[in-house]
Amino acid sequence: MIDHKASSDPSTPSIENSAYQRLNFLYKSVPLILLINLFGTLFFSIIQWQIVDSYSIIVWLSVAIIVLMFRYYHYKIFQHSKEEDLKSSLDLWRHRYYTYVLISGAVWGSTALLFFTPDNMAYQMVVILFIVGLTPTAIGIISAQWYLVIAYALVSFAPLITRFVMLNTSDNLTLAYIISALALLFIFAGKYFNAVIETFFKQQNEISETKHSLEAIKSRFFSLFENAPVGIFYYDRDLNILESNHKMLQIIGTDEQSNQININNDTLKDLRIYKTLQRVFEAEQGSYSGNYHSPFSDKELFIELQSVPLQGAEGSVDGGIGILRDLTLEVEAKEEIRQNAFYDPLTKLPNRTLLIDRLSMAIEQSKRIHFLNALLFIDIDHFKHINDSMGHQVGDKFLQEVAKRLIANMRSKDTVARLGGDEFVVLLNNLSRNREEAMEEALSVAKKLHDVLNIPFSIEKFEINTGASMGVYIFSEEENSVDDIIKNADTAMYFAKENGRNRVDFYEVELDRGMKKFMEIEKDLHHAIKNDEFELYYQPQAVLSSNKVNRLEALIRWNHPNKGLIMPDDFIHVAEKSGLIHQIGEWVIRESAQQIRQWQERNDEFPVECIAINVSSIQFAQPLFVQNLLSIFEEYDVRPECFELELTESIVVKNIEDAIEKIELLKKHGVTVALDDFGTGYSSFSYLQQLPVSVIKIDRSFISNLQKDPNNEMIVRTIIDIAKNFNLHIVAEGVETQEEYDFLSELDFDHYQGFFCEKAMPPKELEAFITTKSA
Repeated sequence: MIDHKASSDPSTPSIENSAYQRLNFLYKSVPLILLINLFGTLFFSIIQWQIVDSYSIIVWLSVAIIVLMFRYYHYKIFQHSKEEDLKSSLDLWRHRYYTYVLISGAVWGSTALLFFTPDNMAYQMVVILFIVGLTPTAIGIISAQWYLVIAYALVSFAPLITRFVMLNTSDNLTLAYIISALALLFIFAGKYFNAVIETFFKQQNEISETKHSLEAIKSRFFSLFENAPVGIFYYDRDLNILESNHKMLQIIGTDEQSNQININNDTLKDLRIYKTLQRVFEAEQGSYSGNYHSPFSDKELFIELQSVPLQGAEGSVDGGIGILRDLTLEVEAKEEIRQNAFYDPLTKLPNRTLLIDRLSMAIEQSKRIHFLNALLFIDIDHFKHINDSMGHQVGDKFLQEVAKRLIANMRSKDTVARLGGDEFVVLLNNLSRNREEAMEEALSVAKKLHDVLNIPFSIEKFEINTGASMGVYIFSEEENSVDDIIKNADTAMYFAKENGRNRVDFYEVELDRGMKKFMEIEKDLHHAIKNDEFELYYQPQAVLSSNKVNRLEALIRWNHPNKGLIMPDDFIHVAEKSGLIHQIGEWVIRESAQQIRQWQERNDEFPVECIAINVSSIQFAQPLFVQNLLSIFEEYDVRPECFELELTESIVVKNIEDAIEKIELLKKHGVTVALDDFGTGYSSFSYLQQLPVSVIKIDRSFISNLQKDPNNEMIVRTIIDIAKNFNLHIVAEGVETQEEYDFLSELDFDHYQGFFCEKAMPPKELEAFITTKSA
């Protein structure tokens, strides 16, 4: 690559530059003028010494030499000054030069006054000769400024002409005329020389302007050449690169700065561009677009090359011009976009978009050959726990290993895809035409993958043991929607999770119906939370001995805009599985706190002492459940003693240590905890000893059968006796008849609830009921 530098100032010369050139021209002649004047002065003084008094000669000579010395002194200053300084003080130097010229002319003109001998014609001629003889040496130089010629002629010739006129003789007047004519001749000669010099300066300026213009064009060209975003080079018939820009060297991967880079057959490893370079010698343009391997680096490039003939002065092709574009990053970016569009960036597996395309192809293929296909929907069990406990980096590596295992155990014609998160899909093509046989083939593959995924994974320092829930859907050419295929396989996978995880299930229509109902309820629950469609009903709990109501149980109801009032048994399980139970549970606690606050602010004494709230196992398992509960009580300014939390036995036995810790913390802050539905599931009297609960609620199934089944009566009496020994409060659920109430009166119950006391009702109805009952 050749480095080209242009002038730092490519602008057209200014008037200031032209004036400086004129002044410089004048000062360059100063040494010659001074030398002539010095010899002339000395020679003139020697001649005049014989007839003029020596004092006058000495004075005149001294003045002349002093002028010459000062003029030489300023000349030396001019010579050693910087151009910028001279340009900034042009007027000073111009006036200084003019002054010295006029003084010099006056010095010689003064000789006609000081050394003129009226009666000695010979010495008169000496004065005339010196004045007339020295004038041309000055005029040839000072003609650069014509008015300076006029001034010089006046100060040097005027005294002499005046002297001859004053003598007033015919000879002297004739001489005066002759000298005047010579003066005019010198002036007009100066005008001529001034025109010559002006022409010279004009031509110099034009040359300078042309030079600056060419330098500017050259500078712009090479600036464009060097800074062009493409590689540009030209080469000769031997394919030697004679000149190139920096981008060219950068593209081919070399920093070689020599003038020539040989790219002939011997050095050109990749011959794919050879024909393109050679076409210019056939007076044609060449082009190439594709991969290229540079001889100077190991990089594989994607380039676009164009070659154009370079013609010489006689029209012959002397070489070529090459324009090279590196499209590698652009091509890689397009490939990356394609990869991102169709492949998962983490596992490099096909994504949903490509899977849908493969499913569509499978359906079309089935229409021709009538084979069945299967879609396996795989969800890694407990993947969230892996991410949360081991970190996302380990989680990502785990997913990559899962992808590798799936690919390693599949046929090349099958598709393994990742839909996102921990969800993978396997498309099995061309199974048997018989559905049962196709199901057996799909099940065989699913079990194989199931076993593979159950082998422990070793990721960094962790050993991960997990499994996978799989759903399988068999489909044929009759399918119209690939989305339905994926959804049906997903439904089967969800059913596998619901039935214990780490298993394989096939899609059935009933599964789909259940899933659709679940999804419909979940969607409606989102609307219910947003539109405040929930309402709390309160069921009274009465003291068994006095039938006085002083406790309530808060029961949620859903006022569905289309389906009317929906009971909790129909939607709580969906809320728990979808995670909406957290929002709904918090709403119940807030609504209960707000309600008891309103009752406490009444002027009359409202007899309700406590509200019982049912708590979901998912809600209770939250690490900060107790803290959040207490903060709500503090927000509504209600006492924790006004609330009782009802927990089922199944909640506490899942993690009994955590349950004990939370119940003790609740009890410490005054919140009562009741064990709900006691005796229906995990009943063990050892729990009563471990759990710091204050209340047990005997399930309605025991109460309704007390009179019919003696065993129930014995069980209930045993529970009551043990509960009393633990100082536990006992509540009977589901008391509906007078007979049940009378029978319970014989037992040692504290409270009861059920339709015999009153059904659950909204707050306004409850207030009216309690007011009437109290009266």
